[in-house]
Amino acid sequence: MTTLEHLIVALSLAKKAKRKDIKGNPFVGAIVVDENGSIIGSGYHQKWGEKHAEVFAIEEALQSGNSLSNCTLYVTLEPCSHFGKTPPCTDLIIAAGIKKVVVGSLDPNPNVSGFTLLQQKGIEVSLLEIPEATILNKIFFTNQKSNKPFVRLKMAATLDGKIADYTGASKWITNDSSRAYLHAHIRTAVDAVISTAKTVIQDQATLNIRISNTPSTELNAVIIDRNGAMLEPAQASHPIFYNRVATKVFVVTAPGAMDKGVQLPAHTEIIETPFAANGEIDLDTFGKQLLQKGMYSVLIEAGAVFSSYVLSKKWVNELDYFIGSKLLLDANAKAGLDIATNTALQNAVPLTLLESMFFENDMYLHYAIEAL
Repeated sequence: MTTLEHLIVALSLAKKAKRKDIKGNPFVGAIVVDENGSIIGSGYHQKWGEKHAEVFAIEEALQSGNSLSNCTLYVTLEPCSHFGKTPPCTDLIIAAGIKKVVVGSLDPNPNVSGFTLLQQKGIEVSLLEIPEATILNKIFFTNQKSNKPFVRLKMAATLDGKIADYTGASKWITNDSSRAYLHAHIRTAVDAVISTAKTVIQDQATLNIRISNTPSTELNAVIIDRNGAMLEPAQASHPIFYNRVATKVFVVTAPGAMDKGVQLPAHTEIIETPFAANGEIDLDTFGKQLLQKGMYSVLIEAGAVFSSYVLSKKWVNELDYFIGSKLLLDANAKAGLDIATNTALQNAVPLTLLESMFFENDMYLHYAIEAL
């Protein structure tokens, strides 16, 4: 097998992990190959806070009782060199006597310098970047590089780009099949849904996961609510405050907007974040706060104003765009985006199509907006 083929084997192991089990950590696979080209150890990172892929692979290889000095370690991500929940993998690699390591992608975590450290210890280290390894860890890479969650923005509009008619009615722009896909394949892939108080109140939204013939599944809800409208007595029976067990409603207000002694609904927490005088939230601070709360991947489902704001600030990584098979032909309908500035065509935001599907007559377009 070639070097690339060995890394592809390691990558196939990395994909075995379930995101819910390693959330916050990357997908990593590793194999140990002896001088005859045989794989004598393999493993992948299976659970947050527990053994890394390299540990599984090396421990299995050592069970043979042979020296690993003529073996090569293939790993999809640069080995860690710092103490976290587990000891540095570089220490184990050095102690095992491995003399060659091939890495499929570099770790964006500034605390990781495994590549350099191993070289300093006389170990031959080479990098053969595999795009798939980077794509697999797009959430982790965004968390580390940008200090914010991986952000997806969902939009649903008619073919003429409208998200509501002149009365504000928006149910339903898309068909049942489109909405079913949203719940089963997009909301289930994120740690929280972000919306605004205006949208949540107007739509009486629950922002949970609803799949046909299956009980509704709870999901963290993050509501941008500068003045705390969601916590007013009139909203006490809002359906978003349903009975939760493992999730919360996070109400994001300006500092000091709410009385510290206010009685909050069960499983509700206030996050205080700076807002500008014009009402725009400080996205840098907000992103860090979401990571601190364990929300590494989020989906925005909001109105035209907030959607436009996060797009203009280049805060969105991917766009999930559903086109309902309708023409509204309404002069006063609400457009999907509310942009107040002019932009020349040469400055348009380029998109990369990741996938497209038809749901009966509706179309779904999944785009990447920002390169990793």
